[in-house]
Amino acid sequence: MRNRPILVIDDDPQSRELVSAILGEADFEVLSAPDGASGIELARTARPAVIILDMMMPGIDGINTLQTLKRDPVLKDIPVVAITASSDLTYAEKAFRAGALFFLPKPFRAASLLRVVELAAERAEKDTPMQRRRRHPRHPAEIPVSCVVEDNAHTTRELMGHTVNVSLSGLSMWLPERIDQGTILHLKLALPEGPITAKGRVMWQDPKQAGDGRFHHGVRLLGFTEEGALSQYRRQLSQLAEEATE
Repeated sequence: MRNRPILVIDDDPQSRELVSAILGEADFEVLSAPDGASGIELARTARPAVIILDMMMPGIDGINTLQTLKRDPVLKDIPVVAITASSDLTYAEKAFRAGALFFLPKPFRAASLLRVVELAAERAEKDTPMQRRRRHPRHPAEIPVSCVVEDNAHTTRELMGHTVNVSLSGLSMWLPERIDQGTILHLKLALPEGPITAKGRVMWQDPKQAGDGRFHHGVRLLGFTEEGALSQYRRQLSQLAEEATE
């Protein structure tokens, strides 16, 4: 897990020194860059296991740097931990939308930084060619879901089901009836932090009925319908990933 360096991109030299000291104590090799442009170039050369990226930087800010990293075919699979000293909570939402795996507000505890870096490094270490093709890893989870179905006749009905596994791009779930491929669903997921709503499209369904009368479906997430829902969903995925490593 420590055979590749950790790259810190942050314009604050004291912040870079602090992160380097914390990670160095845990036997990580740490590289650093003072801005987005030099950080991207260093990432291309060093191929770090994880990138720790400050969101508030002059010139190319953290969001633009993150977007550039995720567009780069060589760098897009490197896990990114976003950090910021800003009290603006929208930074977390923007960071997750741009592709960050974790988000830490400053000041953070050394233990918190180590934990997310270790989880991100483990994710990079376990990343197989199959997982790279799958873009978003799946996490087994049984989450209650209320589904409002839009029929062709513009009528709606509500079905109750639960997920089998979840990812950033979609859900695998059991429903009490078979829903046609392409059907739009309005979803309400009962997460531990509180319910969130999203919109999805049925991508596949198993024609065989389970013994308890349910049908297995795959649903692609098309978007979340309230501010902050994506961040909440990402936190749940992070929690599931953390639990899987314990």
